[in-house]
Amino acid sequence: MNTATRRQAVTSRTPDECVGIAVNQLMFTHRVTRKALGEVLGITGPNMGKKLRGEVSWSLADLYGVADYFSIPVEELLPKRVQSPMSENADTPSQLRGGSGNVVAGAGFEPTTSGL
Repeated sequence: MNTATRRQAVTSRTPDECVGIAVNQLMFTHRVTRKALGEVLGITGPNMGKKLRGEVSWSLADLYGVADYFSIPVEELLPKRVQSPMSENADTPSQLRGGSGNVVAGAGFEPTTSGL
């Protein structure tokens, strides 16, 4: 599994949930239980489950402990930022699509309204 597939994009999830997803994927891949990883971090299995679900925050010590346990860089556990489609550089949706924003529809685009 490469880094790109392991890292999660931040959308509607909290950073703690994203870290939990990354750790859960590592645990699944390496067949490690919550209890076993919790022992490494000095916490119980149920508390490890809460961390994995994002209900309890991850500390830096936790992140480094997980990274050391799985022999990976700590950056692989962190969520990556995704730029919003409505970036600061684009003023209108047409500019996001590459248009100039000054386009007028040609004749026949809308139904005629004369005679109403």
